[in-house]
Amino acid sequence: MVAAATYSSALAEGLAEFRTTRARTLEMIEGLTQAELDYTPAPNRWSIGEVLDHMLLGERLNREQIARLIQLKREGRRPELILTFSDLNISVVGVPRFFLPLFEVPLTVINMFVPDSLRNYLTRTRLIPFRNPDPATPHRGRSAAELRRDLRASLQETEGLFQNNPDLDYDEMVVQHPLLGRYDVPGLLRFMSAHEERHQSQITGIQSARGFTRPTRCCGARYA
Repeated sequence: MVAAATYSSALAEGLAEFRTTRARTLEMIEGLTQAELDYTPAPNRWSIGEVLDHMLLGERLNREQIARLIQLKREGRRPELILTFSDLNISVVGVPRFFLPLFEVPLTVINMFVPDSLRNYLTRTRLIPFRNPDPATPHRGRSAAELRRDLRASLQETEGLFQNNPDLDYDEMVVQHPLLGRYDVPGLLRFMSAHEERHQSQITGIQSARGFTRPTRCCGARYA
């Protein structure tokens, strides 16, 4: 295993933030039953289990982008991915998806002047309702044990990309999307943390719903 000290400070900080965020997700769902994970607060709303599966799918999409950047660098090519809405059809709720290609150029230009911190804030706080891209549409009814296992394994797989390629400069690797903006790899890790924090807030909202089963607590113990 390669020590984190071999990474740039920006990459080490991005990885540390993402590890902490994932640990918080696992803490939030510790002890939840299958019924609690499958509970939906309203029609056409996700369950906690679906939120978790969406997190995993989103992480996989971002990990695949990082892996592609690594491949480009190894091949001696420019490590930059310029994505379009046809590559990743994330959108804002209320805006028909077939309109999105018309806004690729103006959105790209606008995002040149939007700092990463503001984009991550908007992602984290759920002020803007986004519609997930098709590849990140979750599956319902996944088992609790499988979700918890995959949340740990997926983090390890993401970390493994960097552990297996410690000699590369990730600050020069860039992913750009008209709506999401332009990120180097350390910035992408911070965006991944903000995305997961967004859905941690969603999980808290589901747990606060009237019909959610609340376990009782006594003397520090938890009972289903």
